[in-house]
Amino acid sequence: MTPLKTRNTVRLFFLYLFIITALPCRLSADQPRYPLLSSAMESMLSDPVLVHGIQGVRVESLADGSVLYEKNGDLCLLPASNFKLLVASAALESLGPDYRMQTAVYEKGKRAQGVLEGDIFLVGGGDPVLGWEDLRSLAKQVKKAGINRIKGNVVADDTLFDDVRLGIGWSWDNEPYYYSAQISALNLRGNVADVWVRPGIAPGAPARVELTPSIRYLGIENLCKTSAAGSQPVIIVDRLRGRNTVRVRGSVPLDYNPASAEESITVEDPALFACRSFIDILMEEGVTVSGGAVRGEKPKTAGRVALHNSPPLSQMLAMLLKPSNNLIAECLLKNLGANVKKDGSTAAGGQVMIEFMKKIGADMTAIAITDGSGLARTNYISPRNLTLLLRYIYWHPHYKIFLDALPVAGVDGTLKKRMAGTPAENNVRAKTGYVSRVSTISGYVTTKGGEPLVFSIMMNNHLCSNREAVAVQDRILEYLSNLEPASQ
Repeated sequence: MTPLKTRNTVRLFFLYLFIITALPCRLSADQPRYPLLSSAMESMLSDPVLVHGIQGVRVESLADGSVLYEKNGDLCLLPASNFKLLVASAALESLGPDYRMQTAVYEKGKRAQGVLEGDIFLVGGGDPVLGWEDLRSLAKQVKKAGINRIKGNVVADDTLFDDVRLGIGWSWDNEPYYYSAQISALNLRGNVADVWVRPGIAPGAPARVELTPSIRYLGIENLCKTSAAGSQPVIIVDRLRGRNTVRVRGSVPLDYNPASAEESITVEDPALFACRSFIDILMEEGVTVSGGAVRGEKPKTAGRVALHNSPPLSQMLAMLLKPSNNLIAECLLKNLGANVKKDGSTAAGGQVMIEFMKKIGADMTAIAITDGSGLARTNYISPRNLTLLLRYIYWHPHYKIFLDALPVAGVDGTLKKRMAGTPAENNVRAKTGYVSRVSTISGYVTTKGGEPLVFSIMMNNHLCSNREAVAVQDRILEYLSNLEPASQ
């Protein structure tokens, strides 16, 4: 028996045990096994904090497919980061769990006695998690290949993807911040730099502003002053639009000692950021570069001298879903386009997602795809379509990979601080979502009676804080975790 058949057989066996023990035939067709569920759900969703807002909720049994509760289940709503469930599922199905993105270095020119009379090309393969040490590994490989000096340029080749670096409909005032990092086939360190702000030597003196990593690619406009000890910090960090200049304004107390960076600020043109950083690392590794960082495309006749493979998709999904990483989502979407449609664009990747949703039987009148992360406010989907997707994945051969990538209530990811100390802790596994006036959560939960459920809770247009909306969601999931079938 194949591993897939074994897993599904075991799952079916336990579902059969649940059905014959928890759903006895003496329960009549019109006697629900959870008779108080509907009224309890209505009561929780009638919380005054949600007044004037819209809620779409659907809860289904994975044991028998029945709908246990539904409110506005077919309504198109903004999903926020719940949309990442689509790109994660489509990538797992279309690319497979072992899929890796490759970043490579090529040479073009004549080489003699360690001197390359020509250029090297840093070619991006759409890896959104390429890091500093990965570039260092590539530099070491270049050195090991016998190249000690490059008389030409280091060329950034990010042509696997198109040159549209921001999502359609993304807010311009989000551009400086990590969740709106520019999208490229050649990325480095999430395409951000961390900005640290510390006090100067005395009140009135300029604050000290430092970047991590310390790079030449970003300039600093420091308008921040040191204030008296004990005063409140007022620190505003952003980036001048269209420029690689970090601007810091406000005041920082003399006794201010930050434990973390004030902001992670995006870079303009990530491919050149990676390329210039690579030159610095090459120099550190003993490879002299006479030229500079430029854009271009690798010639077909260039020879490869170094290669780095990303983590497999099976690992990258956890990097995507647990912290809700927008750059990974967008790069996966364009990777779908590049691999399946030979077009590394958001539109092509979105077409792959549409075809996937059609395949699993989604209502295509209740879905609109603009990006992969859910940051755009022109993405729409219904709770029914989300539970359909999650139900499909539940029976998928790679379900365990998908499940392990989801945040776990009270344990990790965006659910680490939610539902701790309740029956939902270490039980609810779900993707959260948040943009202004939108709060969502969709995933899996097992009842106290042992019944596996799939759910989607989507809240739009509420005027309360996200914390208040989340509190209602948590109460619902704690209630579902405590469910037991009606007594016989």
